[in-house]
Amino acid sequence: MTTCSKPIRAFLSWAGALLLAGTLHSADAWLRYTSFPGSKVTIEGTSTIHDWTVEGKVIGGYFEVEPSFLTDLSLQSVKSLTTKELNPRVESVIFVTSLKSGKETMDQIMLEAMKADQHRFIRYKLTEMVLKGDVPASGSPAKFDTRGELAVAGVTQRIDLEVTLERVETDRLRISGVKALKMTDFKIAPPAPSLALGLIKTGDEVTVRFEWILRLKAPSD
Repeated sequence: MTTCSKPIRAFLSWAGALLLAGTLHSADAWLRYTSFPGSKVTIEGTSTIHDWTVEGKVIGGYFEVEPSFLTDLSLQSVKSLTTKELNPRVESVIFVTSLKSGKETMDQIMLEAMKADQHRFIRYKLTEMVLKGDVPASGSPAKFDTRGELAVAGVTQRIDLEVTLERVETDRLRISGVKALKMTDFKIAPPAPSLALGLIKTGDEVTVRFEWILRLKAPSD
């Protein structure tokens, strides 16, 4: 096997650096929407004595998409939203301690069940997002089939989720959805308060509803 000469190695290094720089520049050209006040996440469940709900009002993270998203309301030229060849970059995070039921004892039981002392966040990372059907002339709302990775209590699972994306204002978005999940899929034992002597048990399945508000990040931000 022949060895590359120094000039060839130098050229390959330069070409690789140029390609990387071009890739980074392309990524930087994408629009970036970041979390904005007004988001809401609700987790609904059941128990042997009553249904229960916990709610949070903080969803962090970002949504990145091509610049054509701003002007093409049909989304047909936005490849990351209409094909599987390219995907928007989306990550979101929820502080476990931001979820509240309004009952201190229940909140403590929930935090223990979710191992909040070791895993402070619920994290989601999108892996695929494809448009469903046609987009209204106004450009909103639009529905998508998505796939992603959801990490809860230190366990990551792939989930499929239908979401709705709405242009709330010229610089704001609302992404919403509903998903049924099982606690045991994330190795969370459905809480059963010890003081109840086994008389109170929580159902395994929960329903998660969310509305995520994001605002377009200005170049000066």
